Amino acid sequence: MLKTFVVHYSEIALKGKNRPLFTKALRRNIHRALGGLDASVDHMDGRFLVSVDADAGDVGSRLSKVFGVSWFAETTIVEGGFAPIESAVLRESGAMGPGSTFRVAARRADKSFPMTSMVLARELGSSVVQKTGATVDLKAPEVTLHVDVVRGRTLVYSKRQEGPGGLPVGVGGRVLLLFSGGIDSPVAAWLMMKRGCKPVYLHFYLAPTHQYVLDSKVLKIVKVLSAYGGRSTMVMVPFAEYQLATSDVPGDCEPSLFRRFMRATAEELAPRFRAAAICTGDSLAQAASQTLWNLATFDYGSSLPVLRPLLTYDKQEITGLAQRIGTYEPSIEDYKDCCAIITRHPKTRAKREMIEEYSRRLDFPGLLRRCLSASTLATYDPTKGETKSAPLADVLRKDFTGGDGHRAEEGGLSTEPSDGQNY
Repeated sequence: MLKTFVVHYSEIALKGKNRPLFTKALRRNIHRALGGLDASVDHMDGRFLVSVDADAGDVGSRLSKVFGVSWFAETTIVEGGFAPIESAVLRESGAMGPGSTFRVAARRADKSFPMTSMVLARELGSSVVQKTGATVDLKAPEVTLHVDVVRGRTLVYSKRQEGPGGLPVGVGGRVLLLFSGGIDSPVAAWLMMKRGCKPVYLHFYLAPTHQYVLDSKVLKIVKVLSAYGGRSTMVMVPFAEYQLATSDVPGDCEPSLFRRFMRATAEELAPRFRAAAICTGDSLAQAASQTLWNLATFDYGSSLPVLRPLLTYDKQEITGLAQRIGTYEPSIEDYKDCCAIITRHPKTRAKREMIEEYSRRLDFPGLLRRCLSASTLATYDPTKGETKSAPLADVLRKDFTGGDGHRAEEGGLSTEPSDGQNY
């Protein structure tokens, strides 16, 4: 049975002349979230009307993960004057009875409708009282009956569900996100998506092959995040080459040096993925490697902005967000990542000059090329439930020792944006 949902946005409404670009992106993302369903999405009078023949619970679950959506509700569409509107409102109030409290919230966007919002609400409220015996409560009602009069039609609904808010994913560009698979970095990815950014996940792994990563919690987390951001891209970089090259580095310098190497890798990959910034899951002073001085050492000389959406969050707040968005359970599954073999007693004030000296001595550019030549690119498409992977060099048509660096799309993989134009 065909169902209709009214979908509202809030922050987008504050935009100026570029508002159509944001609404176009949100419409595209709603379509993406409803992939596999026969759905139509129409934009009208500052809201979207979604018509779909599907289970209301399934549709609601999908819409609740679309950034840019403020709230939504299954609605009845009425054409005509007061009488059909009254009938729809009485049907919507059917479960109410004596002892129930309600109010009617009427909004007349179509000024050609003969009744004002106040008069419409009063007349409809009177009808509901006569039929159900319920009591009007304008301050804290149990039920709010919404009546929105728009161009020649009226929307009647009562059960509003909250969306995640924010901006549509894609409008803020792309970021290279350092992705460990722990609790923090997935939450950082979610927060960046809420501000309209599309993350490309950069993961360093210890296992002998990338397939271990794809069979682990790492891909599970990416799949959870894909419900919010659509098709996901992850670059998997083997750690072994770096580990061998840095075997004589003092233990207390390892974390800062490895973080510098991760940043260098992200900087190398960023232009190939059209990423304008690097993102990390750092929380200030949560760990010894995340002191203000170490973060400054990490950032020194970076060619790109380094974004830290979790910077002022404490662990309890981060964990709460992870539980809310669904990444917490997979994040705490067993998985041996690179941090597991790096010293747990790092310097809290790593000297920038020392890190720079080790970077030169170890020939980071050459080491970086060797690591990337053995890396793998994977994509996950939530609409198909499909994961694909291929050597990164093949996808980029570049062997990291030369070549033209042209982008390619081979085996269904691509570094090109899959979510439309960035604004």
